[in-house]
Amino acid sequence: MLTRSRSRCILAMKLALAVPVLGCAGTVVSAQAASPDSATTRAPLAQPLHGPAKLMGEALGDVSLTASQRAHIEAMARDFETRHTIGQAARKDLMLALAAQVEAGHVDRVALQSKVDVLSSAVVNARPADRASLEELHALLNADQRSSFVDALRARMVAHKDGARHPLRQWADDLKLSEDQRAQIRTALHSRTEATEDRHGERPGAEANQHERMNPHGAKVLAAFKEDHFVLDEVAPAKDMTKSAGKMANRVIDLAEVAVPVLTPDQRATAAQKLRERANAIDAGPELL
Repeated sequence: MLTRSRSRCILAMKLALAVPVLGCAGTVVSAQAASPDSATTRAPLAQPLHGPAKLMGEALGDVSLTASQRAHIEAMARDFETRHTIGQAARKDLMLALAAQVEAGHVDRVALQSKVDVLSSAVVNARPADRASLEELHALLNADQRSSFVDALRARMVAHKDGARHPLRQWADDLKLSEDQRAQIRTALHSRTEATEDRHGERPGAEANQHERMNPHGAKVLAAFKEDHFVLDEVAPAKDMTKSAGKMANRVIDLAEVAVPVLTPDQRATAAQKLRERANAIDAGPELL
């Protein structure tokens, strides 16, 4: 499982690729053509963004925008929320089903697989428009606005990272796990990680290496966004997400599988309630679905 600090670093790249879209990739809109002499205002978006794109919406609230730019971005935000409705619903459905299994004391991965597949499909289907939207936003903003946006986004990422706490440690504390229970779960997770090469096509420790690769990769995207020329495929070529889209969900299921036999009935009930709360939190981060 990812630590929160690692997942926040990975989130930096996801955020850089998750702005909503009105047009398509390759669409060019001259920033100078967008009423450069119009008065600008700085204010939060009327249409808030949720999930991993929330920080991007907040950062845009720190950018001075013309009326036409603001209207365009508001429409983009609405499109984003619509586009990700299926994924949000799929994530909630999966987590509620997992919560019921945890409370019952038995995790059935086969029964959950169809829900993982729906979530994975939603992620894959939304990705092309999410990527195209970053180029749309770049074309809409002028150089000063792009710089302000990137600086505001980076500041928010740092703040979230600095205020983050290890998610599994938080859950362990909330469930009041004994030292023996913590040790059993750690050992079981370690063994499960060693087996992910067969199930997920990864070698042990691949998550840490992925974190090390993606952090500078996300920084590269943000740096490129400030430049006049920005083509996402040149900075971060698109990859086939079909296999990887469900990996985070499967890791959460892995955790549930190893933890449930160790938990008491009361602890399982608490864990199930936390999963239900997470399922209903539209701004939940990626580290635990």
